[in-house]
Amino acid sequence: MMKTMKKISLWMMSLLTLLFVAGCAEQKPEQTTAETTTESPVPVALEGEWQAIDFRDTLERTFLYTYKDAYTRLKVTEAFEDVSPTLTIEGTKVTYTYTVDMNKYFEFYAEAHKDIAKDKAQAAKLIAALAQKNIKKSQDLSGTYNDETYIFKGKQEGGVLDANAKTIVFPDVPNLFGILPLYISSTEVPITYHYEINGDILTMTAEKVYKENGIHLVYQMKFKKVQK
Repeated sequence: MMKTMKKISLWMMSLLTLLFVAGCAEQKPEQTTAETTTESPVPVALEGEWQAIDFRDTLERTFLYTYKDAYTRLKVTEAFEDVSPTLTIEGTKVTYTYTVDMNKYFEFYAEAHKDIAKDKAQAAKLIAALAQKNIKKSQDLSGTYNDETYIFKGKQEGGVLDANAKTIVFPDVPNLFGILPLYISSTEVPITYHYEINGDILTMTAEKVYKENGIHLVYQMKFKKVQK
């Protein structure tokens, strides 16, 4: 009788063990799917200072249609690639300022126009005279020029912001040193930029469409909000 009871007990223990192992095997770990949501960056206030970013891209877009040969485009782009304009917004008033070192451009101009400029110094005089003439034509353009260091600090006022239309209109085309418009032409004024803000990045875009041949030109400038 005792042997029979031991056999039954051993059999029951074995059965329970098998059931326990089988149950563990059948249990599947709960899978939780983590939902990842990408939140759009919160736009910052328009009021304040905005510093240009990716300005070389702006130059390349502009000079692609200004200069026909690749070498000239490269040299002029390199001459101004360190420029970083500032956009200052106060209510509806918009001001565009920048500092530019003209040394590289004067050197290139002397190299490319040896018939009228024998060296950098002469190129500087010719271009500075032209720049001064162009700046004086406008009530909104001004600047200070050092004829020894060839550094120019430019200022362009008169910009008007329309928050409802999301536009910024300048009476003159933003330019460098009064001679290099950041658009297809300096005569097509006023110029209207449509803007959008993504987080702390403000993008201004001006477009030109030639209906006769379907060419669509896009001029873009990007600015990052200056945190103070």
